[in-house]
Amino acid sequence: MKSKKFILLFVILLSPLWVLAQRENIRWNIFDINKVRTKFSNANQLCNGNFQNTIFAMPPAFEYPAGSGINYGTDVAFIIGGYQEDAGGVNPDNKVCVDAGMTEGPADYWDPDHFDPYVEFVNGDRAAMSDDPDTWPAGGFPDYLPDYFYKITQDYENRIPTTSPGLPKVPVLKDSISGWPGAGPNGQQIGEQESYSVCYAIDHLAEVPPERWLAVQTITRGMAWSGKYYEDFIVWQFVVRNMGHTPITKTYLAVWSDYAFIASFNPPNGWGDDGDKCFYDRERQFAYSWDQDGIETSPTGGTLTASDIAWAGTVTLKTPHSDSGEELGVTGYDAVSNYNAQTSNIGNGARKVEFYSYNLANKNDPRDTDGDGIDDTFDGKDYFEAESEPLQIMSAGPFTLEPGEMDTLIVATVFGVSKLDLFKNADQVIQLYHDKWHVIAPPPSPKVNVIKGDQKVELLWGRESEQDSLFEGYRIYKSEDNGVTWGQPIRDIYGDVSAFKPMEIFDLKDGVKGVNPLVPGFNLGTDSGLEPLRKVINGDTMNYYVDNQVKNGYKYKYAVTSYTRGGPSKAPIENSISTDASIAGDNTVEVIPNAPLAKSSLDSVRVVPNPYVDRAEWEMGIGERRIDFTGLPEQCSIIIYNASVEKIITLKHQSAERSTESWNLLSESGQEVAPGLYFYHVDSPLGQKTGKFVIVY
Repeated sequence: MKSKKFILLFVILLSPLWVLAQRENIRWNIFDINKVRTKFSNANQLCNGNFQNTIFAMPPAFEYPAGSGINYGTDVAFIIGGYQEDAGGVNPDNKVCVDAGMTEGPADYWDPDHFDPYVEFVNGDRAAMSDDPDTWPAGGFPDYLPDYFYKITQDYENRIPTTSPGLPKVPVLKDSISGWPGAGPNGQQIGEQESYSVCYAIDHLAEVPPERWLAVQTITRGMAWSGKYYEDFIVWQFVVRNMGHTPITKTYLAVWSDYAFIASFNPPNGWGDDGDKCFYDRERQFAYSWDQDGIETSPTGGTLTASDIAWAGTVTLKTPHSDSGEELGVTGYDAVSNYNAQTSNIGNGARKVEFYSYNLANKNDPRDTDGDGIDDTFDGKDYFEAESEPLQIMSAGPFTLEPGEMDTLIVATVFGVSKLDLFKNADQVIQLYHDKWHVIAPPPSPKVNVIKGDQKVELLWGRESEQDSLFEGYRIYKSEDNGVTWGQPIRDIYGDVSAFKPMEIFDLKDGVKGVNPLVPGFNLGTDSGLEPLRKVINGDTMNYYVDNQVKNGYKYKYAVTSYTRGGPSKAPIENSISTDASIAGDNTVEVIPNAPLAKSSLDSVRVVPNPYVDRAEWEMGIGERRIDFTGLPEQCSIIIYNASVEKIITLKHQSAERSTESWNLLSESGQEVAPGLYFYHVDSPLGQKTGKFVIVY
């Protein structure tokens, strides 16, 4: 089955119609403000990282945590299905139409790009985002939503639109200052980072003619926030507007969730090393999944265990309304395995009609034991065990969408390091929705600068955080594994890591101290006061901290967060730790302390570490291997020999600032060196030095 899908894919790629599939207005951009990082399209696709269509893959695809290189998104996208007499395309028999954003393969409902963005909302080479003004339309966002779509393929190809002048004009509400079409009731921006796109349905690549699509317009946005309470999810809003002159009946809006554990963009990992588990929580309207056996091959090298593999899911926050006016809620939940009986009621529907019946309406599914549309069992278990990829579809319907009428589906893509953490994060985004997106913000994040020294690191930051009326103190964290961990782990009742203990806390001398009862393990400080941090630099009073517990040549990351005092019934709030230490002006920095350049002799030259043990603490990232030669002069060469005195490689060092040179443990021919004893010879204007080191795997 897998190879057949690849053959079909390449047939499509060779087809002349493939040129049309690469729609000129489709763009991608990246949500990267919190721990969830994903590239999304302006055509209703929230990620695309699947292996079976590697050519379509767009990493990062729900990378979690951001910067880890571990992607969980194969394909997550929005779907609409229903019946319409004047639907687009050719539909003489009034068959059901299903338009979907995912690109999972050449099946009828998986054709690439069912939605095409309106050119009026596209500018540059990236999808429009609130914090990326170069992506906004050159003349600003239009004042009204477009009143046209494309009725037939020939009109689309010739750019002859079908207008709908009788429909009510819908204004594009924009922030009065910035001009961004925000998610707020008057166009104000709600998320710290937002996306916005407007599309029409168009599907002229149907595998089985005739081509048909609904006469609809979609308005889609994403919203993300930073902060401890909001850093593990992204919210997505999908609004559908009937652009035709006849109702769309038996309508369903749905979200397709294909999370793989672990998603990879190259073979063999893309199919998953084994089946995964799908779950559904009725109360939360939450479709989630996880790895089945708790061990996977990491796409970045090595092996991941259960504690390394995150949980992922999609929670439904708002659904369309029934014809009688009440919100429908999730009426259908279908968990399927990607290649399990595609054209049966336990499969994933290989054609529009089957997909509508089996997956949107979820009719006659044997896993739906009570016939309510919600899969609830599999061989007596409370989960569905997928054979390959775990696919989950949550839908709401049926309802009628009258001409010009609009309705909405809002979901959030949620991640957690454990099941408990996943549910906590799902509850937080549900609460955020019920609070009408009122975000409780921590004090301003410190802007940290770093000075590297000889076996010491100095941190400097200003006092802007202290202007917040609820500011209580600073927490200083240190990571020796590229940000994977940030100190001693704090574990929840299930033994999972929920937070890390900072290496230092400095708080106001105000009587607020000890562990907050609402957040176990969150220490508010000891009433230390902030004076120990104060230092006058160039006439300005700054916050200053020095760490002498470092080794030259090792890479460290530091983060400084500010936090609120909380209270008996209010949890303290802390800044998130930035995921990218290379960005100037945020609260995270990285540094490699160095000995001063050798000036008179080579006595200070050292190999760090010695012995080298694979996956040692100084390595800068997963899959990266290196040792450092430290205490070098400004200019020298380093020749490395094996135990048989055969030359392995010559390293050239030339730097007026850095006394360290790294070696990636590869020979001059690019081969990994074997474990064992090695010798080095340093040759410089200051003289020569010979030494030895050991590599252990």
